[in-house]
Amino acid sequence: MAVYRQDGRQRKEFAATFREAREIKIRRSAEEASRRAGPTLHSYALEWVDHYAGRGANDVINDRTRREYRRLLISYALAYFEPDTHLRDIDEPRARAFVDWLCRLIDEDGHRLCDRSVRNAVLPLQSCLRHAARAGLLGDGSEPMILLPRRRRGRAYEFDERRFLTRKQLARLLDEIPDEWRPLFELLASTGLRISEAIALRMMDADLDQAQPRIHVRRAIVNGQLTGPKSRHGRRTIPISRNLARRLAALAADRGETELLFVGARGATLRPGNLRYRVVISAADRAGVPWARCHTLRHTCAALLIDAGASPLRLQRWMGHHSAAFTLDNYGHLFDDSLGPHLSLGTN
Repeated sequence: MAVYRQDGRQRKEFAATFREAREIKIRRSAEEASRRAGPTLHSYALEWVDHYAGRGANDVINDRTRREYRRLLISYALAYFEPDTHLRDIDEPRARAFVDWLCRLIDEDGHRLCDRSVRNAVLPLQSCLRHAARAGLLGDGSEPMILLPRRRRGRAYEFDERRFLTRKQLARLLDEIPDEWRPLFELLASTGLRISEAIALRMMDADLDQAQPRIHVRRAIVNGQLTGPKSRHGRRTIPISRNLARRLAALAADRGETELLFVGARGATLRPGNLRYRVVISAADRAGVPWARCHTLRHTCAALLIDAGASPLRLQRWMGHHSAAFTLDNYGHLFDDSLGPHLSLGTN
């Protein structure tokens, strides 16, 4: 039950979950404060996230990203700032205090938030304030504030370059992957698919008996829910080697066209968390690359493509990014590096 005051009177609303009740109370309290003294962060942020369409001129973020932004706002920014905090009140010192609070925050397991989690918590607030600044809600001549988390003990926050495996490291890692899982991880390394995209592949998405075998990326599975790719640019077709195509065909020889290409025990949908803890972590430790995870194979594929001479535009389309500029932001530091003579993983 959400209890709040409106026009000086106490009111109640019921919801199915505590989170929904909390959001109702945030909304109603913020609406009342807004009527009295102009827009507050709480009211503006919740309305903004409902209509946020991303920064790209021709792109629209999907509902999954919007839901994640909403969750992060409610869990962090709106939990830190009071409901009556006005947009104009959020200056640089208060923004810095929010970041410092995030760096000291302890999660349910008793651990501090890692730098990536702190950055993720800041991003939706940063985008929200940027939008508010363009609308003139942060004061005359105000500019969007850049909120960058600072590492603990006073060290400056650093954005790590994408880590990738060398060919030797990749070969060692694949050798340590159990045989039943190797086709999946070879696919990840040679195509750069996100793990959510790979576990959603159906037999009908794989042209395995063509002269040039290929994989069609059309959907993803996130948190057990079937959804579209991360953005409309995620829908793409990627070639694979004939050797890998033969192993994939043998892996799913008796399955129908609509069945999943990769499944777990008794045909269950794969979960990335299970793969990480049951397969990847131990294999990476044995291979001498304990930091490697499923997404590392995506970065490795991008590095190999760059070394093979792929242009930023081709790399953008291959990886399913929304723009070549985003691709360069992530992988531009690799364009002058050398990893070896070929993109191939050693298969035909």
